[in-house]
Amino acid sequence: MISSMTGFATVSVQAGKAAYKIELKSLNHRFLDLKIRMPRDFAPLEAELKAVLEKELKRGSVDLWIERQNQSKGASRLVLNEEQAEEAYGILSRLREKFRLDEKISAKDLVSFPEVLMKPESEALTDEESEEIKKVIQAGVVEAASRLVKMRLSEGSRLKDALFTILDLLDAAHDRLTRERRLLQERARIRIKKRIEQCFEAYETPDERARALMETRISQEIAYTLEKLDVEEELTRFKGHIQAVRALLGSGGPVGKKLDFILQELNREVNTLGNKSQDLEISHEVIELKMAVEQMREQSLNLE
Repeated sequence: MISSMTGFATVSVQAGKAAYKIELKSLNHRFLDLKIRMPRDFAPLEAELKAVLEKELKRGSVDLWIERQNQSKGASRLVLNEEQAEEAYGILSRLREKFRLDEKISAKDLVSFPEVLMKPESEALTDEESEEIKKVIQAGVVEAASRLVKMRLSEGSRLKDALFTILDLLDAAHDRLTRERRLLQERARIRIKKRIEQCFEAYETPDERARALMETRISQEIAYTLEKLDVEEELTRFKGHIQAVRALLGSGGPVGKKLDFILQELNREVNTLGNKSQDLEISHEVIELKMAVEQMREQSLNLE
């Protein structure tokens, strides 16, 4: 199956005396970029949580939030360690004087120091309780990752259907251009022949031999010009790229990078078609093709 890089999942868990909300959000990115925000006492879990996400996700900008929502009623959630706050204030004051800083010391600066705000002694956790809470949090992240993967797969399926719809349009356009190619050559041949006849009429020559030589040479130039205008190779490669996209989408798994490369090649062929063909109808067709390929590239940016 094909996965999108866009998704969202949330899980709520109860651990000890507190409830925790776990949120995962993912957007498109060239690589896997993980950002984790959680309570400071869960910091030792960061490496394990990253390993969980790296196992499930291959690409995307992924944000993980773990928020402690509530604790036991009637108990203060945090207590101020005044001695630690005074020490922190002294350190910050000495830094201001030494480096001649103008900024005032704020409460935010003070509480950024460890142990300035602490849990009440009554809420201190044993090692067993802390370990149990961490296990619950890790299990919650695993569940959130599973939900995110499901949402990304669902979005990926929708994008795949949209891409196949555009591929059908490109196939139909290829068939029209293939038919138009022969008409284009005939129109170009007639146009060039008419100009040559006008040239002979304007500059008549009584020498039949010279005239025959000129006609032979001009016929060669017509053949060369028609060959330059022929888009058979471009149409063949165009069809091949469409088939490659279909095969890639059918293979499943991470396809975003490969798909982007193929679509770049497809866009080159469309541009060459436009440059080589000097026909109004084909020019209109090429504009539609470029819009369709660009739409595919925009859709593919969200695929893993």
